[in-house]
Amino acid sequence: MGEDDALVEEFFSEVNDKYSPQVMEGLGLLETGDIPGGIEILARPLHTIKGVTGFMAGFEAASRFTHKVEDYLKKIQSGEIEATEQNVTLLSLGVNMIFTVIEQIREQGAPDEAETTEMLELLRQASGPGGPTAAETKARVEIEAHDGIMVLRVLARRIHLGPERETLIRAVAAIPDGGRVLLDFSGVLTVGSAAWEALAALAEKREIAVTGLSFDCRSVFYSWGLDRALRAFASAEDYFQTACPPPAGQ
Repeated sequence: MGEDDALVEEFFSEVNDKYSPQVMEGLGLLETGDIPGGIEILARPLHTIKGVTGFMAGFEAASRFTHKVEDYLKKIQSGEIEATEQNVTLLSLGVNMIFTVIEQIREQGAPDEAETTEMLELLRQASGPGGPTAAETKARVEIEAHDGIMVLRVLARRIHLGPERETLIRAVAAIPDGGRVLLDFSGVLTVGSAAWEALAALAEKREIAVTGLSFDCRSVFYSWGLDRALRAFASAEDYFQTACPPPAGQ
């Protein structure tokens, strides 16, 4: 193992043992409304991650991305950006994406440019006058029936804030008890914990499957054990082959 490889292994060991627990603690405080406390805890690991990745060959993009998220955090801390629910949620998303970017570089050699570009644009918009518009927080759900199964295609990039979450949950809750539902998340990048918990609760009286999970959604889905309540499929075609197999002999 070369010196660079040893540095990478040491860094990821620190990420797992030290930085991730600190970040989870900080994000937990943000979720409970303790914005100053959460930011104070988050600031330390973010600053360290920014510095270390800046010296790791191939991880410079993670350092630059972390720097942008850190700048946004500091603006909320100073009051330059108002600590609204939407702005704090965006901060949480940015912090979580730092770890996604690091893992993508490790596994793929580079981060997903479309995802990082979109997040940086959201941070830029939120830093400007007025921040994001209310329309950006609303989700839409397209519904169609297929062989007795209700297919809900989610038309939102992220499901975190109340309006986004409630639109999705209302659509699923409208399916009668005992019904079968397929949620198509192909265009969704991230889903918040409250939305996942609500979907898991609705699955007690419905058969709910999900497809098209992004890297981030998939990581959360399996790490939280959501596969015990919701079935996941790589594609809608895979789901329908299982749910609606062709008649024997075809």
